[in-house]
Amino acid sequence: MPIHTEPLYRPPSEAHSLIFQITHGCSYNKCAFCGMYVDKPFEIKPTDRVLAEIAAVPDSYAKSVKKIFLADGDGVVYPTEGLLVILDALNAKFPNLIRISSYCGPQALMKKSGADWQQLYERKLKLLYFGLESGNKEVLTLMNKGMDAFKVLPKVKELKSIGIAFSVMVILGGGGKRLKQEHIADSARWVTEASPDYLSFLTLFLRRKKDYFNGLEKPTFRDIFEESRDMIQLIEGRNIIFRSNHVSNFLPLEGRLAQDKDRLVSSISGAMAHLEEKGLLDNYPEFYEEF
Repeated sequence: MPIHTEPLYRPPSEAHSLIFQITHGCSYNKCAFCGMYVDKPFEIKPTDRVLAEIAAVPDSYAKSVKKIFLADGDGVVYPTEGLLVILDALNAKFPNLIRISSYCGPQALMKKSGADWQQLYERKLKLLYFGLESGNKEVLTLMNKGMDAFKVLPKVKELKSIGIAFSVMVILGGGGKRLKQEHIADSARWVTEASPDYLSFLTLFLRRKKDYFNGLEKPTFRDIFEESRDMIQLIEGRNIIFRSNHVSNFLPLEGRLAQDKDRLVSSISGAMAHLEEKGLLDNYPEFYEEF
């Protein structure tokens, strides 16, 4: 069976997936807000060890597995030659496998060629979880994300044309008050152009750079809700499955963009009115430093 080393993270939608940890930690591990793998050095697990873990899964259990998630932070940074061997072994072992998925950082995304991604897709790597965080260059610099969102965009489109689905994450509050409008406009434009299959909003919580907001001014509840509302209004979606139900979010939301835009905006407006009535809308929320 798979051998896991803590901490182990997975997207909420992979709750029922079998997880194979083909890398440990994150190959980049420099984002200013993220503390997930601060104390976990990056390692590519040797291919023979991964193959041994796959082989150890009982055949009786293997028949029930339909989805597999490759951890840790950006499992697809794994060298393509070895990753193809792993995917072939997974497809051979799990006869009812429908989908393989992984987190994917911008560095891993750009490193592989279109031909590489085509081969991976043909072996059922069908979904990538991609942390956009923001479409704005200045916000991404503040986050130390190591990418230009619009330089990465053509690669996302290329992979989508192959058939690979994307679940994209945007972080509310990432630009503080000073970069709020730029964060809204550029993030909405990027999402509109990329048209990901899935979109989720998270709220910034600080697990690493505790002075993140120095010179920016912390966003209030009003700012966070306005970012969510205005991005939803600006995104010209084509049946994007949208969720804002992460533990960091103040208001759980779900729907499709753009079909449910009016309903989602109405829910946000209602929450803002409720906080306004209680005199809390312009308070500074705690940014979940305990996570």
